[in-house]
Parts: sequence; structure tokens; C-alpha cells
Amino acid sequence: MEEFYFLFEDLNNWDVWTDTGYITAFIILVTTSIIVSAIYYLLLGRISMRYSTMGNWFLFSMINLILVFILTITIEGILIFDLVFGEFFPKLWIFTFINSFYSFVLYLLLSLVFKRFSIFSKFIPVKF
Repeated sequence: MEEFYFLFEDLNNWDVWTDTGYITAFIILVTTSIIVSAIYYLLLGRISMRYSTMGNWFLFSMINLILVFILTITIEGILIFDLVFGEFFPKLWIFTFINSFYSFVLYLLLSLVFKRFSIFSKFIPVKF
């Protein structure tokens, strides 16, 4: 799991993380992205054509990114590191930004899978 998150950071700088922190963040990343993708494609993509635009797709990707950011910073900060609200821990913020970036990438990949099950959003984000 560590290799997944060390694309942007050196291994020597991350001595405070345990396996629990990586797995928790990965679970937050995957479940939030799947839920937001399912809402956009399986719920809203079958109800109305109103949501079948690139603007709405990008809005839902930003909602996914913000949800992953907030959940990662709170759950990792409170449960893993026992931080008090308002305490600043720079490595946690860097890790949260990396997890948020991955949420956008995963949302894009999940969109390629879920769009096949949608009625009106079949061609969002790409048409093929």
C-alpha cells in the first residue's frame, strides 16, 4: 500500500505512517469514489438528461475530491494520529492532498466503467 502513495514523495520522509493509515485512506478513497460515481451515473444518469453535461460531471468530481479530502483529514487526524481539532500536522496535509488527487483519477477511471450503465450520461466524460 505504501508504494501507491509514494509516487509524489520520498520514502525517507514518511517514517510516521503505519499500515493502518494507508489502508484507512485507501478505503476512504475507493468507497467515496464508488458512491459518488454511482450517484452520478446510476441515479442521476437514469433520471434526467439535465445532469448529462461535462460541467455536472466535473462538479461531481470536485464533490468527490472535497469529500475525500475532508474525510481523510478528519479520520486520519483523529483516529490514527490522535490530533486535536485545529492542530497542524504538515505530513498529514500532504498525504491528504495526494489522496485527493488520487480521488480525481479514480473518479475518472470509474466513470469509464459506470457510464455504460447510465441512460443519459453514456458519453460523459468521453465518447467511445
